[in-house]
Amino acid sequence: MLNLFEASTASESSLLSVFHEIRHQLYPVYRYLQGNCHCNAHLASLILKRHQISHKKIWIFAPSRYSELTNEAFLIHDRNQIAPKNIIRWGYHVAPIIEIEGENRIIDFNFSEHSPLSLAEWFHHINARNFKCIIENPDSFLFYSEAPHPISKRQIFNGEFYPLEGECLNNQWFEKGLATNETALTIYEEVFLNAIETNTPPDLINDYKLLIGSVINFECVFRDHSFNKKMTDEFQEKHKELIKYYRGVYEDNIIKWVDIVKQWL
Repeated sequence: MLNLFEASTASESSLLSVFHEIRHQLYPVYRYLQGNCHCNAHLASLILKRHQISHKKIWIFAPSRYSELTNEAFLIHDRNQIAPKNIIRWGYHVAPIIEIEGENRIIDFNFSEHSPLSLAEWFHHINARNFKCIIENPDSFLFYSEAPHPISKRQIFNGEFYPLEGECLNNQWFEKGLATNETALTIYEEVFLNAIETNTPPDLINDYKLLIGSVINFECVFRDHSFNKKMTDEFQEKHKELIKYYRGVYEDNIIKWVDIVKQWL
């Protein structure tokens, strides 16, 4: 058991009730495994706080996030089958952790939609030999990184976290993260699955995978209105009607999440 310094006075049954409430609020956002776990964890934390359930956040970092010497990441099976080889590479992950009746419980819908996980179960799902694990104040929204290395271009965790305030709050990074996941899932359901069912040419299906199978690609196009090595001008011109339509969906989802988040802040 990890020492959380402040055991919760909640019971297993009351935690389970709040667990289902959080799942209802976050559904289906957490089913997009590619990114924004910190947004899922933060909304869960706000709801736990409203219910006066003492908790912290457990952060786990893959070696690629704390060392320049390796690109080792957590390899997570993509049940949506849109990531390359159906494997998602996580550099880090985070979830709320609660000490109930002398036992640690973790709320992580990426791995369990039905009940909180024990610490051992959570580590089993991540399935990593090398990692750094930090128990942090629940108000911490995300972590700082050092300037990207000139050769590896990798952003290394510098050991410090920051709350949801200032530029982070004003730029709506919280709501945009939730809107990213929801919009990507909408494209997955309305476009990708339909393409699979209607025997769409493989090259077009691969384009959809490029767009939604990587959160970096997705946010580049829909959040940042930008380009990268995969999301080229040519690629975006080819799919301009799809991108135009779902940019509208994304903007609507941001507005929706702003309203939802307000009730918990």
